[in-house]
Amino acid sequence: AGAARCAIETAVLDALTRRAGMPLWAFFGGAGTALTTDITITTGSPERAEEAARRASAMGFRVLKVKVGGRLAASDPARIEAIHAAAPGASLILDGNGGLTAGEAVALVARARRLGADVALLEQPVPRDDWEGMKEVTRRAGVDVAADESATCAEDVLRIAAERAATVVNIKLMKGGIAEALDIAAVARAAGLRLMIGGMVESVLAMTTSACFAAGLGGFSFVDLDTPMFLAENPFDGGFTQAGPALSLDAIAAGHGVAPKRRAPEAE
Repeated sequence: AGAARCAIETAVLDALTRRAGMPLWAFFGGAGTALTTDITITTGSPERAEEAARRASAMGFRVLKVKVGGRLAASDPARIEAIHAAAPGASLILDGNGGLTAGEAVALVARARRLGADVALLEQPVPRDDWEGMKEVTRRAGVDVAADESATCAEDVLRIAAERAATVVNIKLMKGGIAEALDIAAVARAAGLRLMIGGMVESVLAMTTSACFAAGLGGFSFVDLDTPMFLAENPFDGGFTQAGPALSLDAIAAGHGVAPKRRAPEAE
């Protein structure tokens, strides 16, 4: 399981770099210590989307990720219009999670553009095994197309490059582990594909590791590391510091810099 492999590799690399007194971002290359993340506008009504977009804009977010397709596809144009009205200066990432056909995806981008929205990226518009659909969207949509579920290993990325099935690869460490993610990044760069860093629903520990990976390697065009903001509780201390969309790794002295919160002993 990719997530289990990622957990083991994270623990080993954290131990190694703590022992060496080296921050994890430096281990990955030391290209930088700062990233700017997007924030997700969760599924719901156009009214809720407008409210969330207005709140995100007030917090300084300039890239908004919008879940589209699936059972709520009929409301997608209204939600996009509401989000654009609330945050007209924001760029949008439309994430289909494999819930659209190629024709629906191309039409949705065109509709969003007619509404005046700036669509920066269309992420995984069709199911992961629909290679012909991915190629069609990439050819016709007129925006960058990211492979997420279709890019789980370096071999997938070789096929994406050979068949021109996407222009961006979304790297998530939990898909196959850190070693595999390094191979994916190397293949993508060699093939001229742009890089995105993302994650599942993950805590600040996992997201900090991903931030160290992306900032350390450098060259990531899209950053989607917002999931700790949606968790009810943070059981950790340390990791990246965040101010609106800005993530900083400067406070990490060694390893990923994350530790479980100390709990006060229970009174007897």
